[in-house]
This record gives sequence, structure tokens and C-alpha cells, in this order.
Amino acid sequence: MTLVEVMIATAIGGIILAAAGSLMVYNARTLAALTNYADLDRYSRGAVDKLSQDIRQATNVVSFTSTELQLGASRGRNNVTYTYAPGTRTLTRCEGGNVEVLLYECDNLTFTVYGRNNVSNTWDQFVVTNAAGAKLIKLNWTCSRTILGQAVNTESVQTAKIVMRKQD
Repeated sequence: MTLVEVMIATAIGGIILAAAGSLMVYNARTLAALTNYADLDRYSRGAVDKLSQDIRQATNVVSFTSTELQLGASRGRNNVTYTYAPGTRTLTRCEGGNVEVLLYECDNLTFTVYGRNNVSNTWDQFVVTNAAGAKLIKLNWTCSRTILGQAVNTESVQTAKIVMRKQD
């Protein structure tokens, strides 16, 4: 075997190894993204389930901002407060002295409160500014994680509109 043949074989081997390495990195990123998406989706579904249950059982909205929602509870229960903290990227639920973090790595979250409207299916036209007229709560959030050193949006926007059913 000549020196030229060895150099050509080494070059071809290097190209094959580089292609295989690139494919492995791509597959690792894809697998991490899918795992993160499934994980974030599981937490989002859990948060929406808990929020839906509390909002539907609430007797009234005590107070709200775009990042905090306090719901009046039925007799015998404590009021429930949901707070989004942009600094820590978390959504917490507080009932009495119990504090539970529902969402981690949440990039943004907003609560929008709508009131009763006489026209069916037109909630978006009646945003309320005080808690007294609240009837429907709209939630929007997105979460993301870092995948192998890169910040990647690994979840689509989550949106829900939940109607209060148990008002006084």
C-alpha cells in the first residue's frame, strides 16, 4: 500500500466518521426535544386540569392581574391564588398554607378575565377590568427548555378558556 492510498483511505474514513458524528448529534437533539415536549405537555395538562377544577368550582374572582388570579372558594374551603413569577419562570397555586408549583420553565403566562355577555359566543368582546363581573378566565402560556446548550421552544402555546360555573 502506498502513501497516497493510505491518505485517501484516511480522508474517506474521516468523512464517514464526521457524517456519523453529525447524525448522532442530530438524533440526540431530536430525542431530547421530543422528550422535553412530552414532559412539558404533561405538566401543562396537569396545570390546566387543576386550574379548570378550581375556576369551575370558584364562587367568584376576588382579584386578578395579568399574572395573578385569586378565586373565592365554596364554603369550608380556602381561597385559591395562582401566581406567575416571570423571574423564576414558575406558576404556583396557593390554598391556605399549601403552596404547589404547577409549571416550571414557563416563559410567559397571562390571565385575561371576561364578563357575562348577552350575545352567545362573543366572550372576547367583553374583557372586564374589575373582579365583580368575572365569568370566564382565559389562560395563555408557553414553556421552553435548553437542549444541549441551546434554548429551544419545545412546546406550543397553551390556551384555555374556562367558565366559572358555581357563582353566588
